[in-house]
Amino acid sequence: MRIGIAGAGAGKTTAMANTIIQFRSEIEDHKKIFCITFTNNAVKCISGKLQEHYGRIPDNIVVSTIHSFLFQEFVRPYYYLLFGKQYERISVAELPGVPAYRNGAIGRLEDKNVLHQTVIPERAKWVVVKKSKDTKEIKEKRNIIKSNFKSYCGAICIDEAQDIDGDMLDIIESLHKLGIRILLMGDPKQDLKGHKCLRKLAATYPDEVEYFTLCHRCPQNHLAISNIIVADAEKQYSEKDNGSVVICFASDKNIAELLLEENFDLKFVSQRQSIYETHTREKSKDIREALCEEISIVMQNNHPNITELACMRASYYWGEKLLHNYMCCKDKQEAMNRTFKMEPLKDKMAYGRIINLIPDERNENEKEVVYVNSIDSIKGQEGNNCLLILTTDLAAYLLGTKTEETIFKNRLYVGLTRSLEKLTIYITPEVEKKYGKEKVKAFFNDFGCEF
Repeated sequence: MRIGIAGAGAGKTTAMANTIIQFRSEIEDHKKIFCITFTNNAVKCISGKLQEHYGRIPDNIVVSTIHSFLFQEFVRPYYYLLFGKQYERISVAELPGVPAYRNGAIGRLEDKNVLHQTVIPERAKWVVVKKSKDTKEIKEKRNIIKSNFKSYCGAICIDEAQDIDGDMLDIIESLHKLGIRILLMGDPKQDLKGHKCLRKLAATYPDEVEYFTLCHRCPQNHLAISNIIVADAEKQYSEKDNGSVVICFASDKNIAELLLEENFDLKFVSQRQSIYETHTREKSKDIREALCEEISIVMQNNHPNITELACMRASYYWGEKLLHNYMCCKDKQEAMNRTFKMEPLKDKMAYGRIINLIPDERNENEKEVVYVNSIDSIKGQEGNNCLLILTTDLAAYLLGTKTEETIFKNRLYVGLTRSLEKLTIYITPEVEKKYGKEKVKAFFNDFGCEF
């Protein structure tokens, strides 16, 4: 197993592509190299690098998302063999936030032989590693499955490995013990889901870890700030010395004025809070899909003879109508009553699942709403001129009152390492009040920041 710890802007995609090219020159022709990552965009980036080298991607190199890899190689061909269940399709609909509703939604999809994307790693782990109450027969079949996979797998390369969860960690360990060559490339400092699995693997195999500390993105004065929250082995350096860091206090300039004055390529905050709104069109699409899924279940129960096509059309209609009613009245219960007045939802659990999916809207009486991105949504992106809105959840790590590794510390690191040239850090009123303007100024003065 090889583990590459590569910070922001370290050229992870290029390093990954180069390793795949090296592996292909070393393995037998009939064996495949699997390159797996977590987003379709990352798949395109790595595929592009390989196409530049080969002209086209060779047949024995497979680049895909991690969910696609696990489903195609383990769940789809073997889950029925081990557990007697065949999935007909995969759902990517947004799940309810409440755990009870979330688990219920996954269970109802299972009843229809539909697998939700989020549980693919767990199902794959049951195929590759173990499931509680495994029988002797299942264990014997599992060994045959793993032996078959090993026969045609030359290597597995995992990009953005900081995003692997506990289920994927168990799968990786199991395949590593088979003798399959594995490369993991990622950055624990950009673990925004809190899994900490890449950290665990690096601690388990310290002799296999290589650190990539040259940053091709950020100027050195940006890294001087981000390095204060980074372990010594992972501190970065840059050959770029033309950057600037500007500190702007809320007491000196309103955020709306700043946004009008500056044309920021990226503007972001830790998460949706206070006056900052981070909802995206993509999220709205996911919510509509989730509402459709839930409403279709109710319709099928109430009208068992309805065709699947008619059910889906009607479900989309009622989902859109529900969101429209909510936008009009700003009250979830009233929106539910208006939408389903002709056919009331008598199932309290179904009512709860549907109403729980409706996104909270801003109060009309709020004086100001500022639309920006969440840090989670801009991970992997960069821009010449970036704005980081420093809220109290991030300031605690920057100003030294908190040091433990959490998703908030990692968000701060991501936020500090997006800019190619100019980074503006906006000090919110809450941060200024909590730490004091002079203390904050003194901190940033040490880094030569502009005010």
